[in-house]
Amino acid sequence: MYRPLSKYLTFALCLVLFTVVFAACDSTEPDDEGPGDVELITRVVLTLTGGGQTVTATANDPDGDGTNFQIDTINLTAGTTYTGSFGIFDDINGEDITEEIREEAEEHQLFFTVGGGASGRVTVTITDQDDNGLPIGLNFTVAVSAGGAASGTLRVIQGHYDEGPKDGVTMSDETDFDITFPVNIQ
Repeated sequence: MYRPLSKYLTFALCLVLFTVVFAACDSTEPDDEGPGDVELITRVVLTLTGGGQTVTATANDPDGDGTNFQIDTINLTAGTTYTGSFGIFDDINGEDITEEIREEAEEHQLFFTVGGGASGRVTVTITDQDDNGLPIGLNFTVAVSAGGAASGTLRVIQGHYDEGPKDGVTMSDETDFDITFPVNIQ
């Protein structure tokens, strides 16, 4: 009887060891070799400075699912050029991920599209680059031409390049966020 008990004990110890080893492996952890998972983004803050004023517009998505952003209007002054930047946050985990995006610049790019009555009146120019000389979009200028009041939109999409290389022109199939800010020109 002693012999069968040791077989069971050996089997149980092997089973416990097997469980511990495989439980320690977490397949959801990002790969240190690559850019990692798509970012969890709950808040995007756009800040513009120019013409003696600072304009801030925030897009909030409290649960981070990317579907219910509460978006501020961007109020611009005609005939003004602004220096712009983005702050990108994961408020669920208490993280400012702007610097992480900058560190992984080869895997991220922001794309800007001006629409409505602001189209032709507002020009966005990206001023920061990754190590390959390709645009990032965390820093930019916004030039507003002279003229009367108008309204439109500024759509901002952050592409995330896990599958293919960033070329500075082509939008990635993966996006971290897609936000359309309302724009008023005064």
